Amino acid sequence: MLQAVKRVVVWCLLGIISPRKRDYKYCARAATPSKPHICYGYGIKENIEWKKTLGDEWSQYEKTFPVLAKSRIDQVSVECAGSRVPIPLLELLQGKDIMVGVIDVATNHIESPEEVAATIHDAMRYVPVDHIIPCTNCGMVPLSRDVARGKLHALANGAALVRAELGEA
Repeated sequence: MLQAVKRVVVWCLLGIISPRKRDYKYCARAATPSKPHICYGYGIKENIEWKKTLGDEWSQYEKTFPVLAKSRIDQVSVECAGSRVPIPLLELLQGKDIMVGVIDVATNHIESPEEVAATIHDAMRYVPVDHIIPCTNCGMVPLSRDVARGKLHALANGAALVRAELGEA
């Protein structure tokens, strides 16, 4: 069931479900039982190639985020690291907890804690800090265990840097 809900949300956001169901209110209703993870897919070759066709800015969320903001969903996960999702669009999700993807799972590059902190800071310009939950963009199944472990350490250490700056260390 949860996989089906996630699939509907992704299909709605990408506009690839049937025109009858391309109603953004339908998407929000379909996602209501869960906390949707909005993502353009794993870092596998097919997805990386497909993402190259989407243009310089992924602004599809301008229509969907306001609908999600009005829904009963209390948390939305959005890939932000290495994606072309305009960070200012996070502001359209006012009142929601935002899982901010600060780790790019489509590359073997292990982010530095400073890179992670910079993405968190970008999100803080548009989302109250108490509504930000740093996370990975998506699952790390395609990555080697060492790379995944390094990315998780970077996530923890980058979040710790921001907490220290805020006096919450």
